Amino acid sequence: MGIYLNPSADGLAEILEGGPYVDKTELIAYTNSVLGISKKLTCFSRPRRFGKSFAAKMLAAYYSKGADSGKLFADLKIAHTKDAGFEKNLNQYDVIFLDIAWFISNSGDIKSTVDDIQSEVLEELREAFPDCVRENIKSLPKALLQISAKTRRKFFIVIDEWDALFREAKEDAELQKSYIRLLRGLFKGAQVSQYIIGAYMTGILPIKKYGTQSALTDFREFTMLEPGILAEFVGFTEEEVLNLCAEYGIDFHETKKWYDLSEQ
Repeated sequence: MGIYLNPSADGLAEILEGGPYVDKTELIAYTNSVLGISKKLTCFSRPRRFGKSFAAKMLAAYYSKGADSGKLFADLKIAHTKDAGFEKNLNQYDVIFLDIAWFISNSGDIKSTVDDIQSEVLEELREAFPDCVRENIKSLPKALLQISAKTRRKFFIVIDEWDALFREAKEDAELQKSYIRLLRGLFKGAQVSQYIIGAYMTGILPIKKYGTQSALTDFREFTMLEPGILAEFVGFTEEEVLNLCAEYGIDFHETKKWYDLSEQ
């Protein structure tokens, strides 16, 4: 059994220790600002190597009741950002963290991925919330609703690479439909606000690429072409690259040529 419910801060700790680390923790100020309101569902779509998974692990470490991450954030920007709700929301929520690519890689048969997600998370929920989830319940959204009804607790859900199943099972329409039913159950409907305080998903391509608008229309999506107010929190800004080059003794203009074809 993995740890999908209330993960520790180990993922963030490894990132900070691995270096070099560029501080993107002010993203938390935004997610705090939309907790529990109609804009509480956020999706960030970017190509690979833009730090999406780093951000997902950071948010899980910040919100998770299973983490004690105050010391990890103490020297980071968010801890010193005025009116960001840092202390108020630190390690205050039940977090469910799902890495869809991991589920696919560790499934004996990709067709069982959706069933695996639900059964494995349900196992942890039953252990953490005994007597809250009826034994005949096989649906993750129904289980979350039952838990919330009995405990009044809400969940913050983090899904990394939510679209991995679409990419890995391009021709399996039935599996895709099953997955969309799960996402629709989790994030769409009048009862969702009873058990979800917020959500953050990452993906490679925009939601509309997969024709899933009907299931995920409640998400506010930030894409490569329309990054909106969160542009600086995924990938490096020019100022950040300048600072990194200065720190490690690398020529900035040479570095820019690696990534900017107009310079070649």
